[in-house]
Parts: sequence; structure tokens; C-alpha cells
Amino acid sequence: MGAGSLINLHTHTLYSDGDYTPEQIVGAASKGHLTHIAITDHFETSKVRSLRAPKFPEYLDLLRDLGRRYPDVKVLAGVEIDTDPRRCDLDNLPIDLLNQLDLVLFEYVQTDRGTTVEGLEPLLSQLKVPCGLAHNDLEMNFKDLSPPELAEHLRGHGLFVEINTAWPYKRDGVPFYELARDRYAAFRGRVKISVGTDVHHALSEVYSLEMPYRFVRRQGLEDDLLF
Repeated sequence: MGAGSLINLHTHTLYSDGDYTPEQIVGAASKGHLTHIAITDHFETSKVRSLRAPKFPEYLDLLRDLGRRYPDVKVLAGVEIDTDPRRCDLDNLPIDLLNQLDLVLFEYVQTDRGTTVEGLEPLLSQLKVPCGLAHNDLEMNFKDLSPPELAEHLRGHGLFVEINTAWPYKRDGVPFYELARDRYAAFRGRVKISVGTDVHHALSEVYSLEMPYRFVRRQGLEDDLLF
């Protein structure tokens, strides 16, 4: 955990809008010598093809089985939740199912497409697993908070923050996490960090972690990694 780990906590499979089976993702993680891989398919959203509650037991059983079959990498079960209320009914998500997971990602938080952190609190208060912000443009979305204020805000709500390397999550050609380096510096020792490549269409993305880990080391965040 932490400084000795190599993690990718954001991937998609055929259970939502990815191109690969969970086993192909886990196999690539094993090949790439990752310590932890999370499958985080979209859940209960009309935005894209997504995992639905009736398929959840099958999904979870498969991921637990893969964990037993690939003992060299810790296989984590997660989902990504769309916080746009027009596409996902946040008030009626199956909490009992979500609490069987290892982590939950929330996208579009604090944007005009999604809810605020405060608006997410009724759901967060019921979840007993680690919850985090996926591919968030922290510098833009939380511009009214200083880096230390943002760290306290996120810590108060028990949220971790993702370093996401996928190509859409840039502004003016610069990754969101690089734009927010002062904020990540303020997270040191206060807010947990995850790394995710948002895998959809290329298995090489599972283990393409050099850039985010260079950022983690530069910011001194090795001990703040979620796993």
C-alpha cells in the first residue's frame, strides 16, 4: 500500500462501454506488474451502456473470482457513477449493492452537468467504501477555494481524488492534474489519491502509468495513494 504500490483504479469493460472483458483487463494488469487493478464500470446511467443492478451479482462474483485466479494482483471491484441527475437517479441507487464494492468513483461533481460535493453528501453518508472524484478539473471546478481549503473540504466529506490520464481530461492541452499541482501539493497527508487511466479501447492503457507516477513522485504523494 502507498509508496510500494502500482495501481490503476479506473477501467471499463464490456459490462459498460469498454471493449474488453474483465479478465483481459486483469491479465494486462498482471502482465504490467501492477499491484492493484480496479474494474469501475459505469453504473445505472443512461449516458452510455452501463452496468445495471440486476447484473451486479454476476459482475461482483466474476471480479472476486478473478481476484482468486490472479493472486499476483489485487483485483478491486468498483463502479463509476454519473452525477448528472438527468441520466442517473442518485436518490434511488442500491446502497446495499454499492457497499459490497471496494471503491466508488463519481464523475462530473461540481460541474454544470453534475451535483456539488454537498449535494452528494446524502449518498456519501450511506456508503461505507472509499469514494472519490473521477477526472475532475479541480482548478476550474473549485476555483473559489484555496488549495488548503479544498483539501479540508474534500477531507471533510471523506473523498479521495483521482489523477486521470485519459486524453479528454485536459484543458488547453494540459492534463487536469497538472493544472491543479498546487492543490495536489496541499493534499499531501490530508487527502487520499488514486491513479486511473480510464481504460476503454486499448489494453496498453492498463499499465501505461509512467506519467501519473512521475507526477505522484514530484508532488511527494507516494504515501497518500489509496492503495
